[in-house]
Amino acid sequence: MDMKILIIAPEYMGYMVKVADELRKRTNVTVLDIHIPTYQYSSVFSRSQNFFLKKISKDLKYTYRKNYIEERIKDQKFDTILIIRPDLLSVEYIRTLKNHSSRLITYFFDGIHRFPKKFKSLELFDTIFSFEPDDCQQYGFTFITNFIYDEDISINISKYSVFNIMSYDRKRFPILEKIAKNLKANNIKYKFIVKFEKKTPPNSLIESIYTPISLEETRQYILDSKCVLDIGVTHKHKGLTFRVFEAMGLQKKLITNNADTRRYDFYNPQNILIIDGENPEIPIDFLESEYDLIPDAIYQKYTLRNWVNTVFNL
Repeated sequence: MDMKILIIAPEYMGYMVKVADELRKRTNVTVLDIHIPTYQYSSVFSRSQNFFLKKISKDLKYTYRKNYIEERIKDQKFDTILIIRPDLLSVEYIRTLKNHSSRLITYFFDGIHRFPKKFKSLELFDTIFSFEPDDCQQYGFTFITNFIYDEDISINISKYSVFNIMSYDRKRFPILEKIAKNLKANNIKYKFIVKFEKKTPPNSLIESIYTPISLEETRQYILDSKCVLDIGVTHKHKGLTFRVFEAMGLQKKLITNNADTRRYDFYNPQNILIIDGENPEIPIDFLESEYDLIPDAIYQKYTLRNWVNTVFNL
């Protein structure tokens, strides 16, 4: 029996393009994926107008997103609708979308408290998937990790020993600076990129950017590196970021401050170094030792194919 699926996500969520592409490999699935561009104010007036409209729950952004979706789905019905970042849509419109589907689901890439507006629409979803184990335990969500969306087993000559890319966070940034100083002092080549929201003074240790880079660019940086550095805000969530699965798929070592990584069956101290954020030491031996292949039976559990099968009941 054929299945019709709709995916709704912000445009910057390139990971959902990967999900849609995987679904299109299935002969019995038809998928429509909608990637909503960021709302752009047409003028200073409309920006100020939106400030006041929010007070009476008539947000211009909600209207823009609703219209963008409506133009594409018309009166279509779907077996399953997956919404990413439901806090970006009004509760009323999510209720309307529910009427377009037999099954309405969502997946949280972040801890729910990062975007608390999500709480308003929880009851509308048939299944809520989350990468955050604590949220699953507290709110009854269905646990599933992020996924390996890219694989490469070719041997690459590493330009860098350690690579990291992240958005600026006042708690994470000092950890990154400490690591950069240590690596530089030991003449270890690294590439650290931080996306800032506004212009900042130049930093000799870390490269600053102000617009996101693509998954393809990130992929190339990872391929050019021996280790991927992942720094999370561990006091807020324990879920594994996409950096973990990018490292797995491209067979790169992982350095992380998330101690919960030890709980997963793919954990291997040969491949994964867990550091202390207060004293982030990276032994030279770890950087120089070889990557140890993950057993296939374990690896397959974290692939995009398995994620899609689980989330969409395929």
